[in-house]
Amino acid sequence: MLYYDTLNSEEQISYLIKPIIEVLQEAGGQLDRSEIRDRISEKDEHIAEFEQKIYISSKTGNQYKKFDFKFNFAIKELDCVGIITYVKYNPKITLTQAGANIILDNFDVKTEVRDKAKEYWEEHSGKNKNKNQSEDNSDIKTDEDDSNTPTEEEIIDEFKVKLQSAIAKMSPAKFEQFSRALLTKMGVQFTSKSIQISNDGGIDGYGYHIDEDDFRTTRVVIQCKRFNTNSVSEPDINQFLGVMNKYQADYGVFITNSRFTNQAREAARAGTPITLIDGNDLIRLVIRYELFITPVTMYVLDEFYLDE
Repeated sequence: MLYYDTLNSEEQISYLIKPIIEVLQEAGGQLDRSEIRDRISEKDEHIAEFEQKIYISSKTGNQYKKFDFKFNFAIKELDCVGIITYVKYNPKITLTQAGANIILDNFDVKTEVRDKAKEYWEEHSGKNKNKNQSEDNSDIKTDEDDSNTPTEEEIIDEFKVKLQSAIAKMSPAKFEQFSRALLTKMGVQFTSKSIQISNDGGIDGYGYHIDEDDFRTTRVVIQCKRFNTNSVSEPDINQFLGVMNKYQADYGVFITNSRFTNQAREAARAGTPITLIDGNDLIRLVIRYELFITPVTMYVLDEFYLDE
């Protein structure tokens, strides 16, 4: 059982508050939602495990990430109490001056965030009983609440869950093919001789990247690991470093649909440069390069149409 599954719903939200503030402070006060998710996952393996886990709705049978609901709730509460601010449909989260001044060692999440946010919700719901009680609470849903029309963010989250699940079901050979297709989109050139499928002593292929600005060609070695439960560990990275030296690679790319342990990330920074691409990175890159997906345009009404 995951550590997070031992916490109740309120504790799961509270656990995210300090890490969110911390990574925003470290970044100078502004990050995209996806960047915040990545950074708090890198800092805390309990969060990383929870962020990766997919649940099945008992009502609909649909897959979903419980983390998405808890994370969005934490973001909303931090906004309510004036620690962060954001604009609807804009992914950027900005730390307020009050948030920047917080000393986390002395910060009490319950009194400074949870209790104050509870007062906000109670006051707000009282003012809006006859107005659906919904506009500010639209992204504060229970884990399996499917009763309202989904927001754009919820639609994207649902797509990401489906994509993550589909990648996890790939065979090792198909995952290697998928990884090479992605790197090809990113400018790496492979040849038939450079492609090796598994049982290769730690390498899944190598290619060449040509920098169009200075015409410099670099040799790239890739390693792919498709895991459903395991994480990529420090020994995996150390083995890959040895193989990179054997092939005289300028740098390496290690791709997994899972995650890297903190020790693995530290090992990757210590030797020959290695680019680490985990499950969340994969999803963002698939979307950015539109790899085997079809983009769909969606329109939403501005407040102009909704105000009476």
